[in-house]
This record gives sequence, structure tokens and C-alpha cells, in this order.
Amino acid sequence: MSSAGDPDKADPLRRLRTLAEISTARACGFAGLATFCLMVGLSGSPPAALKAGGYCALLVVVVLLMLAQQAPLRPYKRTEIWLMLDQAERLPEAYAQGVFARVRRETFLRFAAYHAMAATLLLAAAFLIR
Repeated sequence: MSSAGDPDKADPLRRLRTLAEISTARACGFAGLATFCLMVGLSGSPPAALKAGGYCALLVVVVLLMLAQQAPLRPYKRTEIWLMLDQAERLPEAYAQGVFARVRRETFLRFAAYHAMAATLLLAAAFLIR
């Protein structure tokens, strides 16, 4: 399959962002699934279910913020993004660490903002239906 039609293959930074988003979305999806299961388990008490969901979302925010803070310290070769790249797509070592750290940090912060909004909505709903 040719890479001429894939814009991500032509722009390495865009490809890194896409892979960082896939990796982070997958991890957040598993956290969301666990939160959903907890909320279903507490569905007998809607305020408790919403509050638990809000607190779980806040926990994900904290974890994502910690990951964003630690992104520059994590060796780029030990990231899932590096493993997802084809051999030909890998960046030169001279500037790979900085690029990977920046892309991962931006992605973690964006997903933390999404989860913060979800936490706000869930906790507000729990407060309103109480």
C-alpha cells in the first residue's frame, strides 16, 4: 500500500500526534469502561452513580496531569508511540526526545481537559438530582 495518499505518512509530526491520540484514547477508554461499570453497579442510586462517575473522571484527570508532567522524563524509545511507528517513520535521535515529549504532553493535557469537563457534568448532575 502506498503512503502517497496518507497525509500522516507525509507529515511525521502529524503522524506522531495521531499515534499519541490513539494510545491515549485507548487508555482513557479502558478507564471509561471501568467507570461505566461502576456507575451501572450503583444505578440503584442515581446520585451516587453520578458522583462516583465524576470522582473517577477526576482521578483520570489527575493521572493524565501527572503523565503530562512526566512526559519529558520518559525515554521516547520506551513509549507506545515509538513501538507503533514503522521503522522508516522513526525520527533521528538528535531531536526525537523533545518532539515525543511535547506531543505526548499536549495529548495528555487535551484528554485531561475532556475528562475535567465530564467530571464537571457528572458532579453537577449528581448535585442537581439530589
